[in-house]
Amino acid sequence: MSRVLKIGSRKSALARLQTYLVLGALRKKFPDLIVELHFREASGDQDLQTPLWKMGTRGVFTQDLTQDLVDGKVDLVIHSWKDLDLEGHPGATVLGVLDRADQRDVLLWKKTSLSKHSPSELKIQTSSPRREYNLKKFLPKSLPSRYKDANLIFLPVRGNIQTRIRKWKESDSDGFVLAKAALDRLLSKNFLNSEELEYQEIRKFLMGSLAESVFQVLPLSLNPSAPAQGAVAAEVRSDDVWSKNIIETLSNSVVVSAVEEERKILRKYGGGCHQKIGVSILNRSYGRILYQKGLTDSGQTLEVEEQFFDFSARPAQSVGQCYPVPGEAIKQKRTPLSSQQGYVLTADGKKERTILPEELIHKDWLVTRGNAYPNLDPSLIHEGLVWTSGLKTWYQLAERDIWVHGSLDALGEEELPKEFLFNKPIDFVKCTHVGSTEIASGLERVLTYQTEPLEDHPDLSDKTHFFWMSASQFDKALALFPQIRDRFHSCGPGITSSHIRKVLGESANLSIFIHYESWLASLGLKEFKGTKIGNQTKKNST
Repeated sequence: MSRVLKIGSRKSALARLQTYLVLGALRKKFPDLIVELHFREASGDQDLQTPLWKMGTRGVFTQDLTQDLVDGKVDLVIHSWKDLDLEGHPGATVLGVLDRADQRDVLLWKKTSLSKHSPSELKIQTSSPRREYNLKKFLPKSLPSRYKDANLIFLPVRGNIQTRIRKWKESDSDGFVLAKAALDRLLSKNFLNSEELEYQEIRKFLMGSLAESVFQVLPLSLNPSAPAQGAVAAEVRSDDVWSKNIIETLSNSVVVSAVEEERKILRKYGGGCHQKIGVSILNRSYGRILYQKGLTDSGQTLEVEEQFFDFSARPAQSVGQCYPVPGEAIKQKRTPLSSQQGYVLTADGKKERTILPEELIHKDWLVTRGNAYPNLDPSLIHEGLVWTSGLKTWYQLAERDIWVHGSLDALGEEELPKEFLFNKPIDFVKCTHVGSTEIASGLERVLTYQTEPLEDHPDLSDKTHFFWMSASQFDKALALFPQIRDRFHSCGPGITSSHIRKVLGESANLSIFIHYESWLASLGLKEFKGTKIGNQTKKNST
């Protein structure tokens, strides 16, 4: 290839890093490709005082670079896809490239603010109306109860990631919200030129800032991101077939499809940085999930949580054929174990050993329900992370004044952070109940409570449609009523679904729903039509 490919981008550290990621991927595919990099400031980089949503034009971080492209000064421009104008630009074509980074936002919280009890106000820095609108609803339930009656005050902040964090640290604000993708990428060493002095200094600064903070990784179900957050786009001239053919080799069709749908949804409401609307699409093996929350310019409240998947089970003929319907689950007595009784079972389900509290406090905990939280001596301070299986458990722990770092958001153990989080090694154990160890899991388990049914198991012999809350619940029912094996089974994602599939075989009638309520809504029965989660009717579409 004799032609030189001229690539442009903003000159900020994060923008250059994304360009280096693209360059690295291109070099793997086209070792002989000659590339020139051109970095410049955009108009949005020059005014660091005006909140983005007050700036009069769209594309404040991209329009100058797009003009360079159209004018022929560069052949390709690399953008954060979320910064691109929803309406596009004449003469330019946008192509998604690379895999998408984590879509979620992160709340950083000063450790010095943890000592505040019953403060009258808490200050949080963010320039995003979307974040402010959704966090006003979420944080009163997710923050520890010591802050229960505090008034949340949101303050604008501008600049690159380092500048905004520095402003936050030097202010009297308690919290700061940013995109997890930006933090993850700047902490990474997995890109060309990562050992440049600037990137070394940024990593050192960020790690120091994280050491002075605690964090919450905000769940997408209640805090969906800006459309395209975490995704990288390449913009080319529409008539430049050569450049287009080269950059298309880096496209991920699954990412592109999700991002384009997110942007299409926002476009219906006008777009722009002033919007209080978050839209996130997740693609999982069991289907596609859409989260949409916010407030439109016309005052319409958006609270959408939809699951799209192929649902093959025939509708139930009557409520009497379904188990469990609301209020029908077996009542259980749950008794906490003391830390002396607690023990760890290894992931293979065969070896048991006692774990002392002094060891347990250094582990990261996945807490499966509120009463699974280890019952330790108050003098022992837990030094690890606290992750929850769902938001109900998160809120229960927050009411006990416990800081929660994140949640699986009811999507299963596959959502748990792997190996490292913000460059720190993680070591999760699963806090759960006695009797759960017969179910395969990739985690060691700390048994923190035991269960005892308070009533006899109902007769399931005539039931045809089931939703299983846990794998152990399924095992017990199947042992009592083996005739239900070939009927219609449903459950949430994660180890429950994999266990049921293993027991029943690949041909089993098994469907996965992200919520029990969405299973109810899928049954086709008049009694369950209009079943709601929050303010949004659940929908199941193919």
